[in-house]
Order: sequence, then C-alpha cells, then structure tokens
Amino acid sequence: MLLEDKVALITGAATGIGRAGARRFAREGAKVIIADINDSEGEKTVAGIRQQGGEAAYIHTDLARVGEIERMVKAAAGTYGRLDIFWHNASVIFSGHIEALEEDHYDKEMTIGLKAGVFGAKFVIPVLREAGGGCILYTSSMVGLRPTPYMPGYSLTHGIEKAGIIMLMRCLVEPLARYNIRVNCVCPGPVETEKWERDQILQAKSSGVDPEIYLKAGRERLPIKRTITEEEIASAATFLVSDQASGITGVALPVDGGFTAL
Repeated sequence: MLLEDKVALITGAATGIGRAGARRFAREGAKVIIADINDSEGEKTVAGIRQQGGEAAYIHTDLARVGEIERMVKAAAGTYGRLDIFWHNASVIFSGHIEALEEDHYDKEMTIGLKAGVFGAKFVIPVLREAGGGCILYTSSMVGLRPTPYMPGYSLTHGIEKAGIIMLMRCLVEPLARYNIRVNCVCPGPVETEKWERDQILQAKSSGVDPEIYLKAGRERLPIKRTITEEEIASAATFLVSDQASGITGVALPVDGGFTAL
C-alpha cells in the first residue's frame, strides 16, 4: 500500500474530489482526518471508510476563520499522534461574468481557497517538521495554469485564486525542502458533478445556446473528449503524497485531459 502508516488531513473532504481522495488514501493504508463544514456528509464519508476497514475521523472546521484552522491542525495532530500529509482541497466557486461579480463572492473564494491554504501551511509546518518531514498538497485547477475561453467568469474568480495557490506552493518549496517537506499541486480539469452540470446550463442560457448542445460541447472540449473523474484526481493526489514521488516537489500536475497542452 502506497500510504501505509501515514496520517493525512484533508480539507473539503466531505464531498467531491476530497471525499474520493480520502477514500483512496484510506485504501492505500493512510489514517484520514476529514475537515469540512458539511457535518452530515463528512460523517457519512468517515463511516464509509470505516465500513471498508479503514481508519478515519471528522473535524468540523470553518476555514473562513484563522482560529478554526489552527484548531483543526492541533486536533488532527492529536487524533493519531502525528501528521504526515496535509491536503488543502477545500474551495468555493461562484460562476459568472465580471459584470455580475459580487464582492462577497470574490472574498469568500479567496478566503476559503487561498487564505486558508496560507494559514493551513503556517500551522501544519511545525507539525510536519516534528514528524521528520511530510507532504503538503494543494488542489489548484487547470484555470490556475491558463484561462479557459469557455467559462470566462469561472476563469476570473476561480482562476485568480488557483493561480495564487500555485504561486504559494512554489514559494514554499525551497524553504521547506530542508525539513524534508515536499509541496505540490494537483490541477484538475472539469469534473462532471451535479454542480458542474448546473453551471454549464446557466452558462448556456446566458449565452443563448441550447443547454444540451452546450453540455455535449463541454464534455468534448478536452483532447480526451470527456470530463475527468474524481477517482482520476484522487489517483494523482495519492501518487504525489506517496514515497513513489519522493523526488517530486514544486510541481503543478495537470489532470485535465490535455487542456493545458493546447
């Protein structure tokens, strides 16, 4: 197993990519701590992991508050006595063109995605150093690497935040290498969830395009002609935090079906 005896803290793991990652980490032998504000889904994810023979715990965390982030790290480190992996995956997305952009939406994206990533690192670095090293992983996005002409509002708000995450990762690489701490990003392409489909339909209607045609085009924009699965992103994340990637730090790995190669 790739993560045997490792302890991982994952933010935003009650649902979506984070949940898929938590399940995969557990199957690979890690003890997983899920941090989220969605208590019901977080507890379901923990129960599912335990039913499969894995070890998991849940910590309610409001990532909009720095004090909560500090408490989260302390509680996580105390749950199994150490931390080896910190994956900041949580984010919020508000789609729409710049003319419709709301200040509170912009602020919330930056707070949950980027600010929480900064302070998560601040509080987790001493814990990882005490453990003799470890990994910090961030979820960025393909629009953090380059904007997409298909969803301009998404690129503006989410893209700025996710580009900031990549720069944060790069700023941490050199100072943390001396402590045997690796820092990387995984950069997903579009994942076909219910929210993705709703956003695509809204984009279609705002553009005056038939939603079915727009959805079909959305699935075929990538060179591989389909959307990405949560499990594919979880696999990439598992590799990046495993010892198989021991020589890899400072990488923003696209899992985007070839979008950023275009």
